[in-house]
Amino acid sequence: MALMTWTQKLSVGIKSIDNQHAVLFETLNELHAAMMKGQARAVTGSLLHTLLTYTRDHFAAEEALMVAAMYPALPAHRAQHRKLTKQVEEYVARYERGDVTLNVELLKFLSDWLTTHIQGEDHLYGPWLIEHGVR
Repeated sequence: MALMTWTQKLSVGIKSIDNQHAVLFETLNELHAAMMKGQARAVTGSLLHTLLTYTRDHFAAEEALMVAAMYPALPAHRAQHRKLTKQVEEYVARYERGDVTLNVELLKFLSDWLTTHIQGEDHLYGPWLIEHGVR
């Protein structure tokens, strides 16, 4: 059973961003599935690095669209992105130090943050970007 399921309710109305959000959900579900099979330690490092790289790329793409559309709340949104990136970097550092309690805490943090961020902040920029020609 998946930890998180992508639904249209989470859509921001911009296909490229929705697709990227769905990939983030899939990555978290991979880690969850590995945990359920007792294989989390074997895949956590790789998934964490993938998640960090993908998160950085996703945020850059999202922010580029906001810049192009002159989204007025970009500075605050960018600050949230930086905060999350720093938190994921801290999880990577903890993993590399051998923290064995990481997986459950990481999954909870990321699933909560991702759904809250998408349903709150990301849903605010969707209409603005669409109104300003971003599809």
